[in-house]
Amino acid sequence: MIALMLTLLAVVVTAGLTGERAWTRVSEAKTRRRQALNRQREQSQRIRRLARATYSLKQQRRHIQLTMETLQDECARLEQDIKRIARPENRIFVLEERRNPADAAWIATVEVGGTVADSALPAAVPWQRRRFLLWAGDDEGARARLERRFPHGSGFRVSQLMLRPSHTAAAPPAATGGGLETRAAKAARLTAS
Repeated sequence: MIALMLTLLAVVVTAGLTGERAWTRVSEAKTRRRQALNRQREQSQRIRRLARATYSLKQQRRHIQLTMETLQDECARLEQDIKRIARPENRIFVLEERRNPADAAWIATVEVGGTVADSALPAAVPWQRRRFLLWAGDDEGARARLERRFPHGSGFRVSQLMLRPSHTAAAPPAATGGGLETRAAKAARLTAS
C-alpha cells in the first residue's frame, strides 16, 4: 500500500509539475498574444495617422498645383500684355517737359523719310516712326515746336498731331484684375447677373 501511495504521490507531483509548466506556458502565450495585439493596435493607429497625413498632403499638393497653374496662366497673360505694350508703336517719348498752365498735352507722330539734306542723317536717326508727347496751347504752337526739333528739310515729317486722350476713360483690362477673380468677387458677379 505504501508503494501505491508513493506511486500515487509521484503521479500527483508529476501531474502538478506538468500542470504548473502548462499553466506557465499558457500565461506566457497569453502575454505574447496580448503584446502582439498591442503591437497590432499601435501599428494600425500609426497607419491610420499616416493615411490621414498622406491625404492631407495630397490635398495640399492638389491646391498648390491648381494655384501654380493659375499663376502660370496669369504670368503668360502678363507676358503677352508686356509684349503687346512694349511694341515700338506703343512707346511715347516726351519731347519736352516745359509747359505753361494753359497748355494742353499733344501726341505727335513723326516719321523719318522723304528728302534728306544730310547723307549722315539716316545713321544718326535709327527709327522710322515715333510718337512724342509735347505741351502747347494750340495746334499751331505744337507744330512750331515739332518743326524746331524735327525740321522738314532734314527728312522729318509730322504724320499725325492730336490732343492726348484724357485719363478718365475706362480702365484697361489689367487694372480690373485680368484673369484672376476672388471667390467673393465671383459670387457678387453671379448674384448681380
